[in-house]
Amino acid sequence: MSIEWIAGAVLPNISTQKPLEGGAVALVPHDDPRVLDFCNTSPNFKDFLSRFTDAFGVTLYPVVLMVQKAYLSQLGNVNALASFRDIVAASTVPYGRAMASNFPNGGQRISYSNSFWLYPWMVGTDNEHLVLNTPAMNAFHMVEEFHGQSSPEMPEKSLKDVDEPLFEALLVRWKRFYLGKRPHWRDRALFRSLNMAVNAAALPAGIDTTLYDLGRIAALWVSSFEILAHPPKKGKSGLHTVYPMLEKVAYFNPKHAKKRYAAYVNRNKPWPRRTLTCWLYGKLYKARCDFLHGNPVSPKTLNPASLKDSMFWFAAGFVSACVDWFFGPQIEDR
Repeated sequence: MSIEWIAGAVLPNISTQKPLEGGAVALVPHDDPRVLDFCNTSPNFKDFLSRFTDAFGVTLYPVVLMVQKAYLSQLGNVNALASFRDIVAASTVPYGRAMASNFPNGGQRISYSNSFWLYPWMVGTDNEHLVLNTPAMNAFHMVEEFHGQSSPEMPEKSLKDVDEPLFEALLVRWKRFYLGKRPHWRDRALFRSLNMAVNAAALPAGIDTTLYDLGRIAALWVSSFEILAHPPKKGKSGLHTVYPMLEKVAYFNPKHAKKRYAAYVNRNKPWPRRTLTCWLYGKLYKARCDFLHGNPVSPKTLNPASLKDSMFWFAAGFVSACVDWFFGPQIEDR
């Protein structure tokens, strides 16, 4: 039997009832025909997939990241698969947070990128042993001794609320960068930025979360925007590149595009009037500088009285705005 799809990784923190297609790759449920076909030729993978539970022994059905066999030579490195995971997370987490802010009683949505954690153990190419390769450890083990778990600090979430226009636009760039013959600098900047954004969208810590963990997350968000707005060759990125990027975004509400807000520049006032998004980003940037430079900080640094939600929470919304600018009319129907 010829197998057209290969299992690349499993994601035990999410479940799904329908596949999320990426052409050469896909996130699919455990009972997808492609998974079943692969299990027929790799009984150890079938056994491996059936051995996941949560911390209390409740059976889990991980999502499987599948790769078309024809593209293995192009997608065999971790960068391509990790970037696909990043575009899924970037199309899900900001959308989930926005929906949660507007409809707080609307159910459990994916709000942290940890949900898209790629499980470190996987059946090896010999279809016999489990293998693991991380910066901390290289190892192999027997499938029959395996007991897989989801992350104990994360509830299992269903992958169903995806910003589809954003995902499709990002997928076009992913295919061009990883499957095309001439990678473009804008694509490289995009996926570097998304890598930073996905780390910024993760849980800041576990039960030991402190204010300083939230400040570190703010710094990662700012870095992701600066990477996206960086000039193609020599030059620097900062407020002088991010503000113009945000001002070119098309907004549903025309009031948000009006330059009526004094957006942070430096200690010298008066600050120029810019859009609402620039004003919010200026507050995030100022908070980041205070945390990273050791200046005095307090809970109000990230949650000023003028804002309904903490900047730690709503910073993810800038991802959609920045990518909107990045792609222009391609996602104007959002």
